[in-house]
Amino acid sequence: MGFLLSKLLPLLLYPLGLGLLLQLLGLAAAPKGTSRRHQASLWLGGVGVGLIWVSAMPLTSRQLIWGLEERSAALTPAVLPRADAVVVLGGGLRPALPPRQGVEVAEGGDRLLRGLQLVRQGLAPLLVTSGGRVSFTGNDPAPPEAFWARDLAQQLGLPAERILINPGSRTTAEEARDIGQLGRQRGWQRVLLVTSAFHMPRSLATFRQRSGLTVVPVACDYQLPDRAHYGQPTLGNTLKSLLPEAEALYLSSLALKEHLGLAIYRLRGWS
Repeated sequence: MGFLLSKLLPLLLYPLGLGLLLQLLGLAAAPKGTSRRHQASLWLGGVGVGLIWVSAMPLTSRQLIWGLEERSAALTPAVLPRADAVVVLGGGLRPALPPRQGVEVAEGGDRLLRGLQLVRQGLAPLLVTSGGRVSFTGNDPAPPEAFWARDLAQQLGLPAERILINPGSRTTAEEARDIGQLGRQRGWQRVLLVTSAFHMPRSLATFRQRSGLTVVPVACDYQLPDRAHYGQPTLGNTLKSLLPEAEALYLSSLALKEHLGLAIYRLRGWS
Protein backbone atom coordinates (compact mmCIF):
# COMPACT_ATOMS: atom_id res chain seq x y z
CA MET A 1 0.00 0.00 0.00
CA GLY A 2 2.85 2.40 0.81
CA PHE A 3 4.42 1.91 -2.62
CA LEU A 4 1.04 2.43 -4.31
CA LEU A 5 0.50 5.68 -2.42
CA SER A 6 4.01 6.84 -3.32
CA LYS A 7 3.01 6.55 -6.98
CA LEU A 8 -0.50 7.97 -6.68
CA LEU A 9 -0.14 10.96 -4.35
CA PRO A 10 2.49 12.81 -6.43
CA LEU A 11 0.07 12.77 -9.37
CA LEU A 12 -1.98 15.35 -7.48
CA LEU A 13 1.08 17.62 -7.26
CA TYR A 14 2.01 17.56 -10.94
CA PRO A 15 0.53 20.33 -13.10
CA LEU A 16 -2.34 18.37 -14.64
CA GLY A 17 -3.54 16.78 -11.41
CA LEU A 18 -3.09 19.91 -9.29
CA GLY A 19 -4.70 22.12 -11.94
CA LEU A 20 -7.75 19.89 -12.22
CA LEU A 21 -7.98 19.60 -8.44
CA LEU A 22 -8.04 23.40 -8.11
CA GLN A 23 -10.78 23.62 -10.73
CA LEU A 24 -12.85 21.02 -8.89
CA LEU A 25 -12.42 22.99 -5.68
CA GLY A 26 -13.56 26.05 -7.59
CA LEU A 27 -16.71 24.26 -8.69
CA ALA A 28 -17.32 23.13 -5.12
CA ALA A 29 -17.04 26.75 -4.01
CA ALA A 30 -19.48 27.87 -6.71
CA PRO A 31 -21.59 30.84 -5.65
CA LYS A 32 -24.51 30.17 -3.40
CA GLY A 33 -25.69 33.69 -2.76
CA THR A 34 -22.43 35.23 -1.48
CA SER A 35 -19.92 37.31 -3.37
CA ARG A 36 -17.06 35.82 -1.32
CA ARG A 37 -17.83 32.29 -2.53
CA HIS A 38 -18.14 33.61 -6.06
CA GLN A 39 -14.70 35.21 -5.87
CA ALA A 40 -13.16 32.07 -4.38
CA SER A 41 -14.68 29.95 -7.13
CA LEU A 42 -13.30 32.20 -9.86
CA TRP A 43 -9.90 32.41 -8.21
CA LEU A 44 -9.49 28.64 -7.77
CA GLY A 45 -10.70 27.86 -11.27
CA GLY A 46 -8.49 30.54 -12.80
CA VAL A 47 -5.39 29.37 -10.94
CA GLY A 48 -6.09 25.77 -12.01
CA VAL A 49 -6.44 26.70 -15.68
CA GLY A 50 -3.42 28.99 -15.48
CA LEU A 51 -1.24 26.32 -13.89
CA ILE A 52 -2.03 23.81 -16.63
CA TRP A 53 -1.59 26.42 -19.39
CA VAL A 54 1.79 27.68 -18.13
CA SER A 55 3.07 24.13 -17.58
CA ALA A 56 1.94 23.13 -21.08
CA MET A 57 3.79 26.00 -22.75
CA PRO A 58 6.92 24.85 -24.63
CA LEU A 59 8.68 27.93 -23.24
CA THR A 60 8.18 26.60 -19.70
CA SER A 61 9.01 22.98 -20.42
CA ARG A 62 12.24 23.93 -22.21
CA GLN A 63 13.51 25.89 -19.22
CA LEU A 64 12.67 23.10 -16.80
CA ILE A 65 14.26 20.37 -18.91
CA TRP A 66 17.33 22.45 -19.72
CA GLY A 67 17.85 23.03 -16.01
CA LEU A 68 18.24 19.27 -15.46
CA GLU A 69 19.98 18.33 -18.69
CA GLU A 70 22.61 21.05 -18.42
CA ARG A 71 23.55 19.73 -14.99
CA SER A 72 23.82 16.21 -16.42
CA ALA A 73 25.99 17.31 -19.33
CA ALA A 74 28.34 19.05 -16.88
CA LEU A 75 28.50 15.96 -14.66
CA THR A 76 29.34 13.50 -17.47
CA PRO A 77 33.15 13.32 -18.03
CA ALA A 78 34.44 14.06 -21.51
CA VAL A 79 36.72 11.01 -21.23
CA LEU A 80 35.19 8.06 -19.43
CA PRO A 81 37.37 5.84 -17.23
CA ARG A 82 37.30 2.07 -17.22
CA ALA A 83 34.96 0.52 -14.67
CA ASP A 84 33.91 -2.84 -13.28
CA ALA A 85 30.44 -2.66 -14.81
CA VAL A 86 28.05 -0.50 -16.79
CA VAL A 87 24.76 -0.07 -14.92
CA VAL A 88 21.72 0.75 -17.05
CA LEU A 89 18.75 1.95 -15.05
CA GLY A 90 15.27 0.75 -15.93
CA GLY A 91 13.02 2.67 -18.28
CA GLY A 92 12.50 2.95 -22.01
CA LEU A 93 11.53 -0.57 -23.04
CA ARG A 94 8.25 -2.35 -23.72
CA PRO A 95 7.91 -6.08 -22.97
CA ALA A 96 7.50 -8.75 -25.62
CA LEU A 97 3.75 -9.18 -25.11
CA PRO A 98 1.32 -9.69 -28.04
CA PRO A 99 0.89 -8.18 -30.52
CA ARG A 100 4.55 -7.17 -30.22
CA GLN A 101 6.97 -9.62 -31.81
CA GLY A 102 9.71 -8.89 -29.31
CA VAL A 103 11.03 -6.33 -26.83
CA GLU A 104 10.50 -2.84 -28.25
CA VAL A 105 12.41 0.36 -27.59
CA ALA A 106 10.36 3.32 -26.34
CA GLU A 107 11.24 6.80 -25.11
CA GLY A 108 14.30 6.33 -22.93
CA GLY A 109 15.51 3.22 -24.76
CA ASP A 110 18.74 5.10 -25.43
CA ARG A 111 19.77 4.00 -21.94
CA LEU A 112 20.27 0.40 -23.00
CA LEU A 113 21.78 1.30 -26.37
CA ARG A 114 24.31 3.62 -24.70
CA GLY A 115 25.16 0.97 -22.13
CA LEU A 116 25.81 -1.59 -24.85
CA GLN A 117 28.02 0.89 -26.65
CA LEU A 118 30.15 1.42 -23.55
CA VAL A 119 30.66 -2.30 -23.01
CA ARG A 120 31.59 -2.80 -26.66
CA GLN A 121 34.10 0.04 -26.37
CA GLY A 122 35.84 -1.97 -23.66
CA LEU A 123 35.09 0.41 -20.82
CA ALA A 124 33.68 -2.40 -18.64
CA PRO A 125 33.43 -6.18 -18.90
CA LEU A 126 29.84 -6.42 -17.64
CA LEU A 127 26.46 -4.85 -18.35
CA VAL A 128 23.94 -4.66 -15.51
CA THR A 129 20.31 -4.31 -16.57
CA SER A 130 18.06 -3.02 -13.83
CA GLY A 131 14.35 -2.60 -13.21
CA GLY A 132 11.67 -4.45 -11.29
CA ARG A 133 7.99 -4.99 -11.98
CA VAL A 134 5.95 -1.86 -11.37
CA SER A 135 2.35 -2.81 -12.06
CA PHE A 136 -0.91 -2.46 -10.21
CA THR A 137 -2.93 -4.81 -12.43
CA GLY A 138 -3.80 -8.37 -11.49
CA ASN A 139 -1.90 -11.26 -13.08
CA ASP A 140 0.34 -8.97 -15.10
CA PRO A 141 2.27 -11.33 -17.43
CA ALA A 142 5.18 -8.93 -18.00
CA PRO A 143 8.40 -9.95 -16.22
CA PRO A 144 10.57 -7.33 -14.48
CA GLU A 145 12.16 -4.91 -16.93
CA ALA A 146 15.68 -6.14 -16.15
CA PHE A 147 14.76 -9.34 -18.02
CA TRP A 148 13.46 -7.49 -21.09
CA ALA A 149 16.63 -5.42 -21.22
CA ARG A 150 18.79 -8.55 -20.88
CA ASP A 151 16.90 -10.25 -23.71
CA LEU A 152 17.26 -7.25 -26.02
CA ALA A 153 20.96 -6.88 -25.17
CA GLN A 154 21.50 -10.51 -26.14
CA GLN A 155 19.55 -10.03 -29.38
CA LEU A 156 21.84 -7.10 -30.14
CA GLY A 157 24.88 -9.33 -29.80
CA LEU A 158 26.13 -9.12 -26.21
CA PRO A 159 26.95 -12.61 -24.83
CA ALA A 160 24.79 -13.78 -21.93
CA GLU A 161 27.83 -14.25 -19.66
CA ARG A 162 28.53 -10.51 -19.85
CA ILE A 163 25.09 -9.51 -18.58
CA LEU A 164 23.91 -9.34 -14.97
CA ILE A 165 20.34 -8.51 -13.96
CA ASN A 166 18.88 -6.57 -11.05
CA PRO A 167 15.17 -7.45 -11.29
CA GLY A 168 13.95 -6.62 -7.79
CA SER A 169 14.28 -2.83 -7.65
CA ARG A 170 11.19 -0.72 -8.30
CA THR A 171 12.62 2.74 -7.57
CA THR A 172 15.90 4.58 -8.06
CA ALA A 173 16.59 4.36 -4.34
CA GLU A 174 16.13 0.59 -4.41
CA GLU A 175 18.35 0.31 -7.49
CA ALA A 176 21.16 2.17 -5.73
CA ARG A 177 20.85 -0.04 -2.64
CA ASP A 178 20.61 -3.34 -4.51
CA ILE A 179 23.34 -2.64 -7.06
CA GLY A 180 25.58 -1.49 -4.24
CA GLN A 181 25.04 -4.87 -2.57
CA LEU A 182 25.77 -6.64 -5.87
CA GLY A 183 28.97 -4.62 -6.24
CA ARG A 184 30.16 -5.53 -2.74
CA GLN A 185 29.55 -9.21 -3.44
CA ARG A 186 31.67 -9.01 -6.59
CA GLY A 187 34.35 -6.68 -5.25
CA TRP A 188 33.55 -3.79 -7.57
CA GLN A 189 35.09 -0.37 -7.04
CA ARG A 190 33.67 1.74 -9.88
CA VAL A 191 30.61 1.62 -12.13
CA LEU A 192 29.43 3.68 -15.09
CA LEU A 193 25.87 4.79 -14.39
CA VAL A 194 23.71 5.20 -17.51
CA THR A 195 20.33 6.90 -17.41
CA SER A 196 18.36 9.68 -19.07
CA ALA A 197 19.83 13.16 -18.68
CA PHE A 198 16.75 14.53 -16.89
CA HIS A 199 17.00 11.65 -14.40
CA MET A 200 20.76 11.79 -13.82
CA PRO A 201 20.96 14.43 -11.03
CA ARG A 202 18.67 12.41 -8.76
CA SER A 203 20.15 9.06 -9.79
CA LEU A 204 23.75 10.13 -9.26
CA ALA A 205 23.06 11.67 -5.85
CA THR A 206 21.22 8.54 -4.77
CA PHE A 207 23.86 6.08 -6.01
CA ARG A 208 26.65 8.03 -4.37
CA GLN A 209 24.75 8.04 -1.10
CA ARG A 210 23.44 4.46 -1.06
CA SER A 211 25.63 2.20 -3.22
CA GLY A 212 29.04 2.62 -1.60
CA LEU A 213 30.62 2.58 -5.08
CA THR A 214 32.52 5.14 -7.09
CA VAL A 215 29.89 6.21 -9.60
CA VAL A 216 30.69 7.83 -12.94
CA PRO A 217 27.63 9.41 -14.61
CA VAL A 218 26.94 8.81 -18.29
CA ALA A 219 23.89 10.83 -19.31
CA CYS A 220 21.95 10.04 -22.48
CA ASP A 221 18.42 10.37 -23.88
CA TYR A 222 18.56 14.16 -24.03
CA GLN A 223 15.12 15.62 -24.70
CA LEU A 224 16.48 18.84 -26.21
CA PRO A 225 19.65 20.14 -27.84
CA ASP A 226 21.49 22.59 -25.59
CA ARG A 227 20.67 26.28 -25.68
CA ALA A 228 23.58 27.10 -27.99
CA HIS A 229 22.29 24.67 -30.61
CA TYR A 230 18.57 25.26 -30.26
CA GLY A 231 18.43 28.03 -32.85
CA GLN A 232 17.39 31.66 -32.82
CA PRO A 233 13.84 32.64 -31.77
CA THR A 234 11.45 34.00 -34.38
CA LEU A 235 8.03 35.58 -34.08
CA GLY A 236 6.37 32.31 -35.09
CA ASN A 237 8.48 30.28 -32.70
CA THR A 238 7.78 32.67 -29.84
CA LEU A 239 4.03 32.60 -30.40
CA LYS A 240 4.06 28.81 -30.65
CA SER A 241 6.06 28.61 -27.43
CA LEU A 242 3.29 30.40 -25.54
CA LEU A 243 0.50 28.07 -26.64
CA PRO A 244 -0.19 24.84 -24.72
CA GLU A 245 0.97 21.49 -26.10
CA ALA A 246 0.53 17.99 -24.67
CA GLU A 247 4.22 17.17 -25.15
CA ALA A 248 5.28 20.30 -23.30
CA LEU A 249 2.97 19.43 -20.40
CA TYR A 250 4.55 15.97 -20.29
CA LEU A 251 8.09 17.40 -20.22
CA SER A 252 7.22 19.92 -17.52
CA SER A 253 5.70 17.16 -15.42
CA LEU A 254 8.78 15.00 -16.00
CA ALA A 255 11.08 17.74 -14.77
CA LEU A 256 8.91 18.53 -11.74
CA LYS A 257 8.80 14.82 -10.88
CA GLU A 258 12.59 14.77 -10.72
CA HIS A 259 12.79 17.86 -8.52
CA LEU A 260 10.09 16.51 -6.20
CA GLY A 261 11.76 13.10 -6.10
CA LEU A 262 15.15 14.58 -5.25
CA ALA A 263 13.63 16.68 -2.46
CA ILE A 264 11.92 13.63 -0.97
CA TYR A 265 15.05 11.50 -1.28
CA ARG A 266 17.07 14.16 0.55
CA LEU A 267 14.51 14.31 3.34
CA ARG A 268 14.76 10.54 3.72
CA GLY A 269 18.56 10.53 3.59
CA TRP A 270 18.74 8.65 0.30
CA SER A 271 20.66 11.29 -1.64
